[in-house]
Amino acid sequence: MAQERFNEVTVVIADPDHRARTVAKQTLIKAGFRKILTGHNLAFVRQSFEVEMPELLISETELPDGDFTEFVNDLRHHKVGNNPFLVVSALTSNPTPELVKKVIQAGADDLLNKPFDVQTLMRRVGRLIYERKPFVVTGDYVGPTRQAKSQKEANAEKFVPPNTLKARALNEGSVEDVQAMVDAAIQNVNTKALESHAEDIDELVSILEPRLAKGEVDATSRLCLDRLRYSSEDANRRLGGTEYDHVSDLCQVLLHIVNNLRNSGGQPRSQDLLLLSPLNKAIQLGFDKNADVETARQISQAVLSKFKR
Repeated sequence: MAQERFNEVTVVIADPDHRARTVAKQTLIKAGFRKILTGHNLAFVRQSFEVEMPELLISETELPDGDFTEFVNDLRHHKVGNNPFLVVSALTSNPTPELVKKVIQAGADDLLNKPFDVQTLMRRVGRLIYERKPFVVTGDYVGPTRQAKSQKEANAEKFVPPNTLKARALNEGSVEDVQAMVDAAIQNVNTKALESHAEDIDELVSILEPRLAKGEVDATSRLCLDRLRYSSEDANRRLGGTEYDHVSDLCQVLLHIVNNLRNSGGQPRSQDLLLLSPLNKAIQLGFDKNADVETARQISQAVLSKFKR
Protein backbone atom coordinates (compact mmCIF):
# COMPACT_ATOMS: atom_id res chain seq x y z
CA MET A 1 0.00 0.00 0.00
CA ALA A 2 2.94 2.32 -0.60
CA GLN A 3 0.96 4.70 -2.80
CA GLU A 4 -1.59 5.69 -0.15
CA ARG A 5 -1.25 9.09 1.52
CA PHE A 6 -2.68 8.30 4.94
CA ASN A 7 -1.07 11.45 6.33
CA GLU A 8 -3.71 13.40 4.34
CA VAL A 9 -6.66 11.43 5.76
CA THR A 10 -8.62 12.92 8.66
CA VAL A 11 -9.71 10.34 11.23
CA VAL A 12 -12.10 10.89 14.13
CA ILE A 13 -11.86 8.46 17.06
CA ALA A 14 -14.51 8.37 19.79
CA ASP A 15 -14.10 6.17 22.86
CA PRO A 16 -14.92 6.91 26.51
CA ASP A 17 -11.92 4.83 27.60
CA HIS A 18 -8.89 7.17 27.59
CA ARG A 19 -6.41 4.30 27.38
CA ALA A 20 -8.29 2.71 24.45
CA ARG A 21 -8.32 6.07 22.64
CA THR A 22 -4.58 6.45 23.15
CA VAL A 23 -3.85 2.93 21.89
CA ALA A 24 -6.06 3.46 18.83
CA LYS A 25 -4.36 6.77 18.03
CA GLN A 26 -0.87 5.29 18.43
CA THR A 27 -1.83 2.40 16.15
CA LEU A 28 -3.07 4.82 13.49
CA ILE A 29 0.14 6.84 13.75
CA LYS A 30 2.19 3.68 13.24
CA ALA A 31 0.11 3.02 10.11
CA GLY A 32 0.96 6.47 8.71
CA PHE A 33 -2.06 8.55 9.76
CA ARG A 34 -1.35 12.01 11.16
CA LYS A 35 -4.61 14.00 11.16
CA ILE A 36 -6.29 12.26 14.09
CA LEU A 37 -8.94 13.81 16.34
CA THR A 38 -9.92 12.01 19.53
CA GLY A 39 -12.81 12.43 21.95
CA HIS A 40 -14.95 10.49 24.36
CA ASN A 41 -18.58 10.98 23.25
CA LEU A 42 -21.08 11.69 20.48
CA ALA A 43 -21.07 15.40 21.24
CA PHE A 44 -17.40 15.46 20.25
CA VAL A 45 -18.18 13.60 17.01
CA ARG A 46 -20.96 16.05 16.13
CA GLN A 47 -18.72 19.04 16.89
CA SER A 48 -15.92 17.64 14.76
CA PHE A 49 -18.36 17.20 11.86
CA GLU A 50 -19.34 20.86 12.12
CA VAL A 51 -15.70 21.89 11.69
CA GLU A 52 -14.74 19.40 8.97
CA MET A 53 -16.07 16.02 7.90
CA PRO A 54 -13.44 13.32 8.36
CA GLU A 55 -12.73 10.58 5.83
CA LEU A 56 -12.87 7.85 8.48
CA LEU A 57 -14.90 7.59 11.69
CA ILE A 58 -13.86 5.01 14.28
CA SER A 59 -16.04 4.83 17.37
CA GLU A 60 -16.80 2.65 20.35
CA THR A 61 -20.39 1.39 20.16
CA GLU A 62 -21.06 2.28 23.81
CA LEU A 63 -20.81 6.03 24.34
CA PRO A 64 -21.95 7.95 27.44
CA ASP A 65 -24.31 10.37 25.68
CA GLY A 66 -26.12 8.29 23.10
CA ASP A 67 -26.41 5.17 20.99
CA PHE A 68 -23.68 5.12 18.33
CA THR A 69 -25.70 2.83 16.06
CA GLU A 70 -28.57 5.34 16.06
CA PHE A 71 -26.05 8.04 15.17
CA VAL A 72 -24.81 5.93 12.24
CA ASN A 73 -28.40 5.45 11.06
CA ASP A 74 -28.94 9.23 11.21
CA LEU A 75 -25.68 9.77 9.34
CA ARG A 76 -26.70 7.38 6.56
CA HIS A 77 -30.07 9.14 6.26
CA HIS A 78 -28.29 12.51 5.98
CA LYS A 79 -29.68 13.84 9.25
CA VAL A 80 -26.20 14.72 10.49
CA GLY A 81 -23.08 15.90 8.64
CA ASN A 82 -22.70 16.54 4.92
CA ASN A 83 -21.55 13.09 3.83
CA PRO A 84 -23.91 10.15 4.47
CA PHE A 85 -21.39 7.88 2.72
CA LEU A 86 -18.64 8.42 5.30
CA VAL A 87 -16.59 5.28 6.00
CA VAL A 88 -17.55 4.11 9.50
CA SER A 89 -15.84 1.50 11.67
CA ALA A 90 -17.45 0.61 14.98
CA LEU A 91 -15.30 -0.51 17.91
CA THR A 92 -16.09 -3.03 20.62
CA SER A 93 -14.34 -5.33 23.06
CA ASN A 94 -17.45 -7.52 23.32
CA PRO A 95 -18.79 -8.41 19.84
CA THR A 96 -21.96 -10.26 20.86
CA PRO A 97 -24.24 -11.53 18.05
CA GLU A 98 -26.83 -8.93 19.08
CA LEU A 99 -24.31 -6.07 18.83
CA VAL A 100 -22.93 -7.28 15.51
CA LYS A 101 -26.46 -7.37 14.10
CA LYS A 102 -27.23 -3.90 15.45
CA VAL A 103 -24.08 -2.43 13.91
CA ILE A 104 -24.86 -4.01 10.53
CA GLN A 105 -28.50 -2.87 10.62
CA ALA A 106 -27.38 0.72 11.33
CA GLY A 107 -25.27 0.86 8.16
CA ALA A 108 -21.71 0.81 9.51
CA ASP A 109 -18.99 -0.42 7.16
CA ASP A 110 -16.99 -2.44 9.65
CA LEU A 111 -16.73 -3.66 13.24
CA LEU A 112 -13.26 -3.75 14.81
CA ASN A 113 -12.49 -5.75 17.94
CA LYS A 114 -10.45 -3.92 20.59
CA PRO A 115 -7.55 -3.85 20.89
CA PHE A 116 -6.38 -4.01 17.27
CA ASP A 117 -2.83 -4.03 15.91
CA VAL A 118 -1.35 -2.24 12.90
CA GLN A 119 -1.63 -5.29 10.64
CA THR A 120 -5.32 -5.75 11.42
CA LEU A 121 -5.98 -2.04 10.94
CA MET A 122 -4.22 -1.93 7.58
CA ARG A 123 -6.10 -5.00 6.33
CA ARG A 124 -9.42 -3.41 7.24
CA VAL A 125 -8.50 -0.01 5.81
CA GLY A 126 -7.34 -1.69 2.61
CA ARG A 127 -10.71 -3.39 2.24
CA LEU A 128 -12.56 -0.14 2.89
CA ILE A 129 -10.51 1.61 0.20
CA TYR A 130 -10.39 -1.08 -2.48
CA GLU A 131 -13.19 -3.52 -1.64
CA ARG A 132 -15.88 -1.44 0.04
CA LYS A 133 -19.33 -2.98 -0.24
CA PRO A 134 -21.85 -1.35 -2.58
CA PHE A 135 -24.79 0.48 -0.98
CA VAL A 136 -28.52 -0.14 -1.21
CA VAL A 137 -31.42 2.21 -0.47
CA THR A 138 -34.93 1.46 0.78
CA GLY A 139 -37.36 3.66 2.64
CA ASP A 140 -35.82 2.79 6.00
CA TYR A 141 -32.26 1.71 5.19
CA VAL A 142 -29.28 3.34 3.53
CA GLY A 143 -25.97 1.55 3.77
CA PRO A 144 -23.71 -1.31 2.72
CA THR A 145 -25.34 -4.43 1.32
CA ARG A 146 -26.38 -6.83 4.06
CA GLN A 147 -28.64 -9.84 4.45
CA ALA A 148 -31.87 -8.42 3.07
CA LYS A 149 -34.70 -7.88 5.56
CA SER A 150 -37.34 -7.87 2.82
CA GLN A 151 -37.88 -8.80 -0.81
CA LYS A 152 -37.82 -5.11 -1.65
CA GLU A 153 -34.34 -4.76 -0.17
CA ALA A 154 -33.19 -7.92 -1.96
CA ASN A 155 -34.36 -6.42 -5.26
CA ALA A 156 -33.00 -2.93 -4.56
CA GLU A 157 -30.46 -1.63 -7.05
CA LYS A 158 -26.93 -1.60 -5.68
CA PHE A 159 -24.63 1.36 -6.31
CA VAL A 160 -21.05 2.32 -5.55
CA PRO A 161 -21.09 5.08 -2.92
CA PRO A 162 -18.63 7.98 -2.96
CA ASN A 163 -15.59 6.88 -0.96
CA THR A 164 -13.92 9.97 0.48
CA LEU A 165 -11.41 7.80 2.35
CA LYS A 166 -10.21 6.37 -0.95
CA ALA A 167 -10.31 9.75 -2.69
CA ARG A 168 -8.18 11.44 -0.02
CA ALA A 169 -5.75 8.53 0.45
CA LEU A 170 -5.15 8.13 -3.30
CA ASN A 171 -5.39 11.85 -4.14
CA GLU A 172 -8.37 11.32 -6.46
CA GLY A 173 -9.74 14.79 -7.14
CA SER A 174 -9.93 18.06 -5.24
CA VAL A 175 -12.00 18.58 -2.11
CA GLU A 176 -14.57 20.42 -4.23
CA ASP A 177 -14.71 17.60 -6.81
CA VAL A 178 -15.22 14.97 -4.13
CA GLN A 179 -17.95 16.98 -2.38
CA ALA A 180 -19.71 17.50 -5.72
CA MET A 181 -19.68 13.72 -6.17
CA VAL A 182 -21.13 13.29 -2.68
CA ASP A 183 -23.86 15.88 -3.32
CA ALA A 184 -24.87 14.18 -6.57
CA ALA A 185 -25.04 10.82 -4.80
CA ILE A 186 -27.22 12.34 -2.07
CA GLN A 187 -29.75 13.41 -4.69
CA ASN A 188 -29.68 9.91 -6.15
CA VAL A 189 -30.28 8.38 -2.71
CA ASN A 190 -33.14 10.80 -2.03
CA THR A 191 -34.81 9.83 -5.30
CA LYS A 192 -34.44 6.10 -4.56
CA ALA A 193 -35.74 6.53 -1.00
CA LEU A 194 -38.72 8.57 -2.21
CA GLU A 195 -39.68 5.94 -4.77
CA SER A 196 -39.44 3.30 -2.04
CA HIS A 197 -41.61 5.41 0.27
CA ALA A 198 -44.23 5.72 -2.49
CA GLU A 199 -44.43 1.92 -2.72
CA ASP A 200 -44.68 1.64 1.07
CA ILE A 201 -47.43 4.27 1.25
CA ASP A 202 -49.47 2.47 -1.40
CA GLU A 203 -49.08 -0.89 0.36
CA LEU A 204 -49.88 0.49 3.81
CA VAL A 205 -52.97 2.39 2.67
CA SER A 206 -54.29 -0.75 0.96
CA ILE A 207 -53.93 -2.62 4.29
CA LEU A 208 -55.36 0.19 6.40
CA GLU A 209 -58.42 1.21 4.39
CA PRO A 210 -60.57 -1.91 4.92
CA ARG A 211 -59.54 -2.20 8.57
CA LEU A 212 -60.31 1.42 9.39
CA ALA A 213 -63.59 1.26 7.49
CA LYS A 214 -64.64 -1.47 9.93
CA GLY A 215 -63.42 0.55 12.89
CA GLU A 216 -60.49 -1.80 13.48
CA VAL A 217 -57.92 0.51 15.04
CA ASP A 218 -56.04 -2.45 16.48
CA ALA A 219 -52.34 -3.26 16.92
CA THR A 220 -51.91 -4.03 13.21
CA SER A 221 -53.58 -0.75 12.23
CA ARG A 222 -51.43 1.23 14.65
CA LEU A 223 -48.27 -0.44 13.34
CA CYS A 224 -49.28 0.46 9.77
CA LEU A 225 -50.06 4.02 10.85
CA ASP A 226 -46.66 4.33 12.52
CA ARG A 227 -44.93 3.10 9.37
CA LEU A 228 -47.06 5.45 7.28
CA ARG A 229 -46.12 8.34 9.53
CA TYR A 230 -42.42 7.52 9.12
CA SER A 231 -42.75 7.28 5.32
CA SER A 232 -44.62 10.60 5.18
CA GLU A 233 -42.12 12.41 7.41
CA ASP A 234 -39.03 11.06 5.71
CA ALA A 235 -40.44 11.61 2.22
CA ASN A 236 -41.28 15.21 3.05
CA ARG A 237 -37.74 15.72 4.43
CA ARG A 238 -36.14 14.41 1.24
CA LEU A 239 -38.39 16.05 -1.38
CA GLY A 240 -36.71 19.45 -1.64
CA GLY A 241 -34.57 19.82 -4.75
CA THR A 242 -35.70 16.55 -6.31
CA GLU A 243 -37.85 15.95 -9.38
CA TYR A 244 -40.70 15.10 -7.01
CA ASP A 245 -40.79 18.29 -4.94
CA HIS A 246 -44.38 18.95 -6.10
CA VAL A 247 -45.51 16.03 -3.88
CA SER A 248 -44.45 17.81 -0.69
CA ASP A 249 -47.86 19.29 0.18
CA LEU A 250 -49.51 15.90 -0.30
CA CYS A 251 -47.07 14.24 2.09
CA GLN A 252 -47.71 16.94 4.69
CA VAL A 253 -51.46 16.37 4.43
CA LEU A 254 -50.96 12.60 4.64
CA LEU A 255 -48.91 13.08 7.80
CA HIS A 256 -51.69 15.25 9.28
CA ILE A 257 -54.32 12.62 8.49
CA VAL A 258 -52.17 9.79 9.83
CA ASN A 259 -51.71 11.66 13.11
CA ASN A 260 -55.48 12.23 13.30
CA LEU A 261 -56.13 8.53 12.75
CA ARG A 262 -53.43 7.51 15.23
CA ASN A 263 -54.95 9.76 17.91
CA SER A 264 -58.60 9.02 17.16
CA GLY A 265 -59.04 6.67 20.10
CA GLY A 266 -60.53 4.00 17.87
CA GLN A 267 -63.08 6.33 16.27
CA PRO A 268 -61.49 7.84 13.13
CA ARG A 269 -63.18 10.83 11.52
CA SER A 270 -65.06 10.05 8.32
CA GLN A 271 -63.30 12.94 6.52
CA ASP A 272 -59.90 11.41 7.23
CA LEU A 273 -61.04 8.01 6.00
CA LEU A 274 -62.51 9.49 2.81
CA LEU A 275 -59.32 11.40 2.00
CA LEU A 276 -56.92 8.50 2.55
CA SER A 277 -57.52 6.77 -0.80
CA PRO A 278 -57.57 9.84 -3.12
CA LEU A 279 -54.54 11.21 -1.29
CA ASN A 280 -52.65 7.98 -1.87
CA LYS A 281 -53.62 7.97 -5.56
CA ALA A 282 -52.43 11.56 -5.95
CA ILE A 283 -49.12 10.68 -4.27
CA GLN A 284 -48.65 7.66 -6.54
CA LEU A 285 -49.32 9.85 -9.58
CA GLY A 286 -46.89 12.45 -8.27
CA PHE A 287 -44.14 9.83 -8.05
CA ASP A 288 -44.97 8.32 -11.46
CA LYS A 289 -42.10 9.18 -13.82
CA ASN A 290 -44.36 8.65 -16.83
CA ALA A 291 -47.08 11.00 -15.60
CA ASP A 292 -47.39 14.57 -16.81
CA VAL A 293 -46.16 16.82 -14.00
CA GLU A 294 -48.75 19.52 -14.65
CA THR A 295 -51.57 16.96 -14.58
CA ALA A 296 -50.18 15.57 -11.34
CA ARG A 297 -50.09 19.08 -9.88
CA GLN A 298 -53.73 19.73 -10.87
CA ILE A 299 -54.90 16.48 -9.28
CA SER A 300 -52.86 17.27 -6.19
CA GLN A 301 -54.52 20.67 -5.90
CA ALA A 302 -57.95 19.07 -6.25
CA VAL A 303 -57.20 16.65 -3.41
CA LEU A 304 -55.71 19.41 -1.27
CA SER A 305 -58.79 21.57 -1.78
CA LYS A 306 -60.93 18.76 -0.32
CA PHE A 307 -58.70 18.68 2.72
CA LYS A 308 -59.05 22.43 3.30
CA ARG A 309 -62.83 22.40 3.26
